[in-house]
Amino acid sequence: MFWKKKKTPDEQVKADVNAIVASLEPKWKYFCEAVPFRADVPLHDRIDAFAAPAIAGILQNYPSTKHAPPQMLWLMIFTAIQESRTHPMTEVNAAVAELQKKYARD
Repeated sequence: MFWKKKKTPDEQVKADVNAIVASLEPKWKYFCEAVPFRADVPLHDRIDAFAAPAIAGILQNYPSTKHAPPQMLWLMIFTAIQESRTHPMTEVNAAVAELQKKYARD
């Protein structure tokens, strides 16, 4: 019988990040289709609405993220959105910039 080698904490985090991004991508696509927003609602507000349940799910399902800085969680969300290709990269980058301003610390 073969035993699986236990992952180091760093290996586990890397595996979890990859799994998180992969799981968020279809959730974002579904969110874009299922949640009605007026046409004038900017992308950064849509991402902000998606982020709250996404972050809660990440923290609940991936124990390795319990002590991750918020920036790391947001980075996974942004990566999943970019990889989903639902919006042009320039539009996503502009939304990221708006959210960085919104959540910037003094």
